Amino acid sequence: MAEPGRGRTTRTTLAMLVLLAVLVATGAVGARLLFAEVPAKEPDPVTVSCWDGEQRTDPGACGRPTGVRGLRWVFPSFRPGDEGCRDVLDDHPEFQGPTMWACDVEIAGSPVLITYSELTEVEESLAYLERSYAGVDRTTVKATGGRPVRYEWRRAFEDGYVLISVYAEHPYAVEVRAEDEVLREDALATVVKFRAPSAMRYR
Repeated sequence: MAEPGRGRTTRTTLAMLVLLAVLVATGAVGARLLFAEVPAKEPDPVTVSCWDGEQRTDPGACGRPTGVRGLRWVFPSFRPGDEGCRDVLDDHPEFQGPTMWACDVEIAGSPVLITYSELTEVEESLAYLERSYAGVDRTTVKATGGRPVRYEWRRAFEDGYVLISVYAEHPYAVEVRAEDEVLREDALATVVKFRAPSAMRYR
């Protein structure tokens, strides 16, 4: 004859064993989940704003600045809406180049003509300038690391002095004409603004 309460004790012990087994199994699953490697989240694509405002994930996909808007980007000092600015190709379609604008400005009460140009091709344009300015020393404007940024030529004309500055690796140029050298250099230093080559295609 079973002792009183022994059956309850056996059932209680079995129940506890089952509960313990469940807790162990749950703990094992929880541990696996806790230490499981969480899949890395793909980073959000980084976009850049191109010179024309278009958004691109690849900076190399930004096109080259072109047209009046592109010339305005390359030379922040160029303001085609100003009264003294005009499209040179309207009057001289025979001139080579996709875009060319001339702007009359005044320095210390004297007239200065600044012409902003988009060139067809860098090497061809540089070769042409080397021929046109044969015998004239060329100045190289360099970046901090010594890399050429622009090439410049200066010389006198019958009606004054001219300077032309061309990007070394981009098809853009600016020409400054003034009645004397001081005005020419002053206009280049205080009026003309150049976009850094590293920011030529995107912001």
